[in-house]
Amino acid sequence: MRATDLSSSELPSAGGVRIIEFGGSGIAAAYAGWMLALMGANVTRLVGSENLEPADNPLRLCLALLAQHKTPLAMPGSTAELAALLLDADILLCDQPTALEAAGLAISGLRQRFPRLVVGFASTFGLTGPYAGHPGVSLDAQALSGVAWALGEPKREPLSLPAGIAEHQSGAFLAAGCLIGLAARDAQGKGTIVDVALAEVLASYVAGNCRFYIHHGMQWHRSGRRASQSGGAYPYVILPCKDGEVCICGRTREEWNRLVQVMGSPDWAGQPRYQDLRAMGKQYPEEVDALLLPWLAQHTMVELEELALKNNLIVSPIREFSDVIATPHFRNRHFLKTQRIAGHEILAPALPFRVLEAREATAPDLAATLLRTAAPAHMPSGAEARKPLAGLRVLDFGWVWSAPWVGTILGELGAQVIKVEHSLRPDNLRLSGKVIRNGEVVEGPSKEMSPMFHQVNHGKLGITLNVKEPSAVELLKRLAGMSDLVIENMSPGSMERTHLGYDILRAVNPRIVMLAMSAAGQFGALALMRAYAPTMSSFVGMEALVGYPREAPIGALNVGLADPGASAHALVAVLAALRRSRATGRGCYIDLSQIEALLDTLSPYLLDTQVRNRQTPPAGNRHPEMAPHGIYPASGVDRWLSIAVADDLQWEAFAAVARGQWWADEPSYRAVAGRLADVTRLDAGIAEWTGLQSRDELPARLRLAGIASSPVLSVEEMWRDPHFAARGIKYPVDIPVYGTEEMFRAPWRFTDFEPVIDRCGPALGQHNQWVFGDLLGLPQEEIAELIASGVIR
Repeated sequence: MRATDLSSSELPSAGGVRIIEFGGSGIAAAYAGWMLALMGANVTRLVGSENLEPADNPLRLCLALLAQHKTPLAMPGSTAELAALLLDADILLCDQPTALEAAGLAISGLRQRFPRLVVGFASTFGLTGPYAGHPGVSLDAQALSGVAWALGEPKREPLSLPAGIAEHQSGAFLAAGCLIGLAARDAQGKGTIVDVALAEVLASYVAGNCRFYIHHGMQWHRSGRRASQSGGAYPYVILPCKDGEVCICGRTREEWNRLVQVMGSPDWAGQPRYQDLRAMGKQYPEEVDALLLPWLAQHTMVELEELALKNNLIVSPIREFSDVIATPHFRNRHFLKTQRIAGHEILAPALPFRVLEAREATAPDLAATLLRTAAPAHMPSGAEARKPLAGLRVLDFGWVWSAPWVGTILGELGAQVIKVEHSLRPDNLRLSGKVIRNGEVVEGPSKEMSPMFHQVNHGKLGITLNVKEPSAVELLKRLAGMSDLVIENMSPGSMERTHLGYDILRAVNPRIVMLAMSAAGQFGALALMRAYAPTMSSFVGMEALVGYPREAPIGALNVGLADPGASAHALVAVLAALRRSRATGRGCYIDLSQIEALLDTLSPYLLDTQVRNRQTPPAGNRHPEMAPHGIYPASGVDRWLSIAVADDLQWEAFAAVARGQWWADEPSYRAVAGRLADVTRLDAGIAEWTGLQSRDELPARLRLAGIASSPVLSVEEMWRDPHFAARGIKYPVDIPVYGTEEMFRAPWRFTDFEPVIDRCGPALGQHNQWVFGDLLGLPQEEIAELIASGVIR
């Protein structure tokens, strides 16, 4: 859309939330604004000198998509005009803090000048901390957070996620953070600054996932097409099949048995050597791979996909985007819709969740109305400046990572979160096995010590109930009656079968919001898909993008992006729905699809496939608009650093630092087109030079010259990095028996408050007495009877 010279009085009527997007050419602010616009916010996009057309590469296509549903407005010509716009706004989204200051609005004076404005900044390193002034791009965030350390072949350069994917994660947290800022303003009358650093977003993802490895005696390191040591149990791997490749996952004996049965129960499967999933995964996974390969070679990707759906296997082909686009499920759910983008009629993604007033496949989607509602008349009692979500109560039926982390993050901001488990079927994260510390097994109850469990569930209250007992269901209905939010990520229909579905709970509490997270959504042909993060990312095309140039994909099994990314998107939906519930007294049912949330972040490549009529191949660490842009060797064993040159002016500075190298004097490299055209030879020349340099000293020199460059840190180094320490993202927490462990909080900094971790996760049933006695008011005799009869269990 062409920008117009509208005055603030000529903008669309400000019903509900009003947003100004000062984004430029970055994805994070654009994605945050796009999501909030699709939820009913009135978003005005300020258009400066950036040119999104022609949309000649995936990133520009993505930005053209994200510009939709917004009112374009020419950048005001003066600070006074810009200030006048902000006086009428609720939220300012910005991923160019320096450009905002250049426009005359100093960050330090924003709150005084616009006391009710929520200002959301997205950047690589954040507004504070040792690296705050350094140049940085997504590649730096991946190098410092441990993401790159875990992707690629063991003896080759680390890999990064393709351009644009990580930035979408930052955008989702930016949108959620601004909604938290609105909640705080609703309670206190004051705006806030929301500071989102991409490096912290990714570090918080790594802090969850890597604990599954390093706290159980495994490495978090590049392992090619499998997770490090199979993530502790076989299988967790990408293998070839008849006409392509397939991702196969499993964590439990039941999952392995189903796979073996579908394979025809071969003789080898009955041997003792192939009964121990942990030994198979850690000690001899390649041997077991070889046993699976003959069966896989007999089946096409389509056949394996059908077998998985029919038999509840956790298996997915490594699909290309043409396969994704042709999937009827996405169109039937109205997720992929035909839109005109950059002159092309193509299928583009929508929000990854539906918001319903009843749990029915045909119920109208209310998502577009969530932010049209006026501010709530009041906040929950108990809200205070440093805990903006105090007074909010959450009933958490989530398990493993995606749903439980949503509750945990809300708890860090003051919500009371009650985690519901069954002592005979606890959260799977409790069942990760022996806990290792400093190379030694920590003796004690491993179910209570799992560091990943505590990372994902810290700060919660814990109760245990057998939901097959009618009395337990009645207790939970009473709890729902005094709660604001229910969270679950079980198989679709599970809550309904236990008589705790949304339609039952809303009869008890009309203002209740219920979040249902599943792999493919609650309704549709794929609703019963069983999945772990790598099979979800395989199904929507991400694994096919990660690999070395001109080679078959390697994938990103170590990272498990589908789980924490879904949590970020769920927070956006939940916070908007809770705001609406407070204002109207009406709850809703949020049907979130994790594969749709991930596919939203892949939109650059989904769109590019359709425009170019070809699949984007793995590009290693290369970028469609920058060269050099890569991870290069440094002196020493397994030492690497990133370099990203954003434009021709930076190239001149880079060439000055590397004076004397042949490529620094190459005339054709003075323009980005020449560098991109000869990027293979350029990268080889740079790698020769960096291989003789210090991993830490060269990035320091390049940063001084205005070049984005960072050392690639191992997860252990990331834990000790001074920037993350200065930003306060880590909190020491005491875990019973295990001892003190650092937990990572949600990746936001706010002006007047911050996410706080004050204790570890709950032991099984730790708070039964308080919840059933003090909160529900049951007499001690009744509680004792419920325990004796196995209801509280």
